[in-house]
Amino acid sequence: MLFLIITLVLPYPEGIWLKGDVDLYNFWSQGLVKGIFPIDDSMWQYPPLAGIVFAIPQWIVGNSLTGFIAFMAIFDLLILITLLTTGLNRFKTNSTTTSFYGLSGAWFWVLWPIVMGPLTLTRFDVVPTFFALLALIALSNKNVRPYLSGLLISIGALVKLWPMLLLFIYPKAVLRKVSASFISTTILFLLFMSTWSVGFTNFLNNQSSRGLQVESIAASPFVLAKFLGKNVEYPFQYGSLEVNAQFATQVAFLLNLMTIIVFAIILLLNYQNKLNYLNLVDKALVIVMISISLSRVFSPQFWVWIGGLAALALINKETKLKKVIILLTFSAFLTQLIYPGQYIQLLSGDFLATLLQLTRVTLFVWALILGTKLLLKPTSGKVIEYV
Repeated sequence: MLFLIITLVLPYPEGIWLKGDVDLYNFWSQGLVKGIFPIDDSMWQYPPLAGIVFAIPQWIVGNSLTGFIAFMAIFDLLILITLLTTGLNRFKTNSTTTSFYGLSGAWFWVLWPIVMGPLTLTRFDVVPTFFALLALIALSNKNVRPYLSGLLISIGALVKLWPMLLLFIYPKAVLRKVSASFISTTILFLLFMSTWSVGFTNFLNNQSSRGLQVESIAASPFVLAKFLGKNVEYPFQYGSLEVNAQFATQVAFLLNLMTIIVFAIILLLNYQNKLNYLNLVDKALVIVMISISLSRVFSPQFWVWIGGLAALALINKETKLKKVIILLTFSAFLTQLIYPGQYIQLLSGDFLATLLQLTRVTLFVWALILGTKLLLKPTSGKVIEYV
């Protein structure tokens, strides 16, 4: 169904814009198959293994358009299989039956693309999500494999940086081994990339130069100001529409500063074993939410990360984030209504689009507050670090 929507066989509001990034990936892949990264392209903001992801469809089928969507569908299936096998293995009661929770994560992932829309397959976020889920599962109670977990985090982070966030909430008992594996794997991959490609580190300059994206949490006051008739513009820069208004640059700088401070505090608290109320997967979901809230960007595809982590969390019947996940689900659905169907209206400051955006942000912040309170809740007992 998603494939038919993306290829415009089935109608979808402003569906012609869905595969804009896929066209860009296809353009980049022409050089990437030869090991040439888009050095002078300000829209290239991805770690080096993302280039491999874009190049593979070109290598295999000679066409990175339909080939890319099919490639992402494979990773979508791999996530489903991962969630299904994890749930069945944990809750199998005998050879023929399993509990409801054993299937809950897989079913949630089946329904999630309906909630967040066809962007699930027109971006490459299913790839790092797959490796992040495997990294968490590698630290299950029955078979803890920290070195494997570190390797998987490294692969995910070299595709898109966010899986690195897991290192901030890993148990102290395994953090040293996970970190050693992560660092060594990253170095080996980078050494390999240096022999095969040109310009694979250029993304760092473009990433650091980004401003405040219109969809970000911190841009909400500017969105409201635009609706009220204030002078707020949204020029296209570094692959997204950024806020051009008084104080926007300062807000973006403060977000970067706050991110460093907040995650330093989280790392310290976790190392001191003061974040033990939530299990590891629950903490992973909350830490990603915190990162998104402090980010200058909140692209619709970020919901793939949230959906994958939420699905894994729901496998555990002891999860404390059910209300948080419900709020996130409604926020994700409103995001689909905005992009691409109401996106032009949002940029114009129209009432309905502005209302949808502010409601979406409000639901996300509500979920964030609930999740953060649970993350910081003191506990005298040791919580089982189930994955």
